[in-house]
Amino acid sequence: MTSSAAGPAIRVVPADDPTGMAAVHAIRHEVFVVEQGVPAELEWDGKDGRAAHVLAEGAGAGRLLLGADAAAKNGGDPDTAVLGRLAVLRPARGGGIGACLVRALEDEARRLGLRGVYLEAQEHAIPFYERLGYTAYGPRFQDAGMPHRAMRRDFGAGREDGGRTDAVADVSS
Repeated sequence: MTSSAAGPAIRVVPADDPTGMAAVHAIRHEVFVVEQGVPAELEWDGKDGRAAHVLAEGAGAGRLLLGADAAAKNGGDPDTAVLGRLAVLRPARGGGIGACLVRALEDEARRLGLRGVYLEAQEHAIPFYERLGYTAYGPRFQDAGMPHRAMRRDFGAGREDGGRTDAVADVSS
């Protein structure tokens, strides 16, 4: 997936080989462990090998939990993926990379025939996810010492586009 609507092209690719996963881990380490102070033992939860990952090389990464791993996190629904570990390096923020990563993960969930995506957003990121069509629900809770809220986006059955949102659409927000 590539976007170039509002500036330089953003290329998001699956991270499905050792080189891609090394880049994903480096980005997540920088954003979560170094910058946000998340303990490494919480960041590396053992689920990466069973998840789908995307990478905007040198800029950002994201993960999609599936099946039993997703159901354990989203309240028991194996037909709803769990988007998580979305990380964009500080110098690359504000340029639409996060939106492109989310859209690429949503596309993977659709490709797999899933009904929607659940996530647990850091409170400061809720407006970002709302712009992408997610709805917050339930009480605020703490995760890794930071306030979060559950959010969900269903893929709108019955719409002509199957709920698809073009990856270019919201990159300037």
